[in-house]
Amino acid sequence: MAFQITYTRLAVVNMLHNFYLDKEGSAYYSLSQDDQQLRLTDLLSDNRYDLMNNILITPFPATEKILKGQKIVYRQTATGIVLGIASSPGPKPAIPINAELRLQFIIKLKQAALISRSNLRINPVFPACYYFTNDNITTGKTFPSLSASVKNFTDGRIYEMGEWAIVNGNVSQAITRTSTAATGWVTTNDVHGINEYDRILLPTKFSYTFEQAGITQATFKLMKGAVEIKNVSFNNADGLQNVTPDFTPAPDDVYTLVITGSNNYNRQYTVYLNNQLYQRDAWGVLDLVIQPANPAFQLIDAGGLLTSPAFELRFTSRATYWKYYLQKGDPPAVDLNWNDVLPVPPGMKKVIISKEPYTLMQAYRKVNYATISLPNPEGDLLSRQGDLICSEILLPKLKL
Repeated sequence: MAFQITYTRLAVVNMLHNFYLDKEGSAYYSLSQDDQQLRLTDLLSDNRYDLMNNILITPFPATEKILKGQKIVYRQTATGIVLGIASSPGPKPAIPINAELRLQFIIKLKQAALISRSNLRINPVFPACYYFTNDNITTGKTFPSLSASVKNFTDGRIYEMGEWAIVNGNVSQAITRTSTAATGWVTTNDVHGINEYDRILLPTKFSYTFEQAGITQATFKLMKGAVEIKNVSFNNADGLQNVTPDFTPAPDDVYTLVITGSNNYNRQYTVYLNNQLYQRDAWGVLDLVIQPANPAFQLIDAGGLLTSPAFELRFTSRATYWKYYLQKGDPPAVDLNWNDVLPVPPGMKKVIISKEPYTLMQAYRKVNYATISLPNPEGDLLSRQGDLICSEILLPKLKL
């Protein structure tokens, strides 16, 4: 007699990236859900959505044991991961499952080009992993996204080009490196994408890099609400560059890290200290709890029924200033949308840079210098022009 096990979807986590999904004049998140699905399906059928070829998601060893014991199957797919669970009619899990059980996965990125094309900070101040959960450990999430909400602008903090903050009540994006709310920002739609407020997972001992010169003294305070858990101080008359605060034996929890120092140095970060979850070689950690407090994010509801949610991790595309190197260059007509870059490097006739940033995407974007159509960057080569992040394109034949 054949023995049959029926599996029902426990949860899906879809990995989405605007680099593949956007088209000029047609942003993916401006579409209806039906049109979003149609665009993704078209890209998959044409083999033009290879995001998951560059991402590896694997369960922690402890989670592997849980999956076997609970008869949960796990698969990485072309769009993310899917979890299925042995079920009985209802649908309910065939094996009773603890509401507080956690399924935890390591996320690794295989190629540096994915970082270059994604709107992620290039030079973080500490080596935190991104942390995504359906639990209320992080707050302000909007289903189906597992990313934390964008936070208010913080005076003094240095924001890289591309970072998000709420400035004057509006979700805004930095278009240059900036430490003031007065300049360097444009308002933008909140697509609940992966952001710096997700990069919070650290061990109790970690390195910290001062992004500002002239700091000779600094104190690191680990706060839980109004209670100080521990403080660590550093001094160096020649200036502090890299330090290693140690908050052992602070228990696993979310804290506020307050840093004060000389030269009016003030920084404040949300951190999640967890030595077991933190992985030095990982980009991120996915932490799914079976029954969190928010019903929208539950895998099983209060009645024990499977809800089969489909969560999303949303990479957004990096916006860069496009910088073209011309090996041949006749005197061009003037185009006020571009600036010349001086001095011109040896072997080049001309270097131009756009006056505004363009979002990187796989689909072609029409960009002109005067009447000449320019090729788009692939997005894997980045450079800096002062406080700007640039994509570099070599034009060995084109004359302007």
